[in-house]
Amino acid sequence: MKNTQEILDDFLRSLADVYEAGNKHWLKIHSDSPEDYEPLRECIALLRAEGSVRTLAETWDSIQLTAEGYTKYLPRIRARRALG
Repeated sequence: MKNTQEILDDFLRSLADVYEAGNKHWLKIHSDSPEDYEPLRECIALLRAEGSVRTLAETWDSIQLTAEGYTKYLPRIRARRALG
C-alpha cells in the first residue's frame, strides 16, 4: 500500500498540467487497486484541508489545484518533471 506522499507523486504532474491549462479543467482520479482507495481519499482530504485542491461539487475524485496549492507544490512539480 502506498503512503500519502507516493500517492500525491502519482498525480501531481497531471494536476499541475490541468492547473496550467486553466480553471475550466478538472483531473479525474481513481485508485489503481482496492487497497489504495482509502489512502487516496485520505490524500485528497488532506490536500483539501490545507487548501491546496478543490473538488468538483460533492465528489472527491474530480480535483483542481488551487493557486495556493500550485505555489506550495511548484518546487515538487518541477522536480517531478525533471525526473521524467
